[in-house]
Amino acid sequence: MAGLGPRPAKGYRVVLLGSVAVGKTALATQFACGSFPEQCEPSVEELFSKVIEVNAAPALLEIVDTVGAEHLVTLKDLYIKNSDGFVVLYSVCSEASFEAVRPLRERMGRLRGPKAVPLVLVGTKADLDAQRQVLTARGRALAREWRCPFLEVTAKSKLLVDQVFTQVVREMEALAPPEEEVPAVPTNAQETWPSERFIG
Repeated sequence: MAGLGPRPAKGYRVVLLGSVAVGKTALATQFACGSFPEQCEPSVEELFSKVIEVNAAPALLEIVDTVGAEHLVTLKDLYIKNSDGFVVLYSVCSEASFEAVRPLRERMGRLRGPKAVPLVLVGTKADLDAQRQVLTARGRALAREWRCPFLEVTAKSKLLVDQVFTQVVREMEALAPPEEEVPAVPTNAQETWPSERFIG
């Protein structure tokens, strides 16, 4: 049919949050670029973008990879306030990184108020079983407490990497306020409006 082109992608800003060296840059690079960086220099901020299809609709993701260092608290707070969704990461090889996600989640609650926050909890480096310090069951229990999806991923082999971002889009869509529809006014509006009006 003429005039029906592809639908424009809906845009979302997704922020990756977690301690230094949990694999934020590796996850974003593998997802957006299809490659695994063997070495990552800590950065203040890196931006990645990619269009994916979720629920048969395109979604343009702007992924912000934040530095884990706490000296940039103000910048991190700005991202927490002004972004659409979050991937909160810890390394399964680091008990300290797992302990660090709870205060991070509490900070998100303080900055964003009582509204539900679209987020996915992710345990990284799931392939390093010999070095594991955080059992899968603990990540799953925390995600149940937060009422959010939980995944353990391996950025190196891209195991479940794409699913992280698919899940965060689904969370953002599920928690988004409903778009208001403007009802068409019937021609005999006075007679039919009370019984046929749109109820949001």
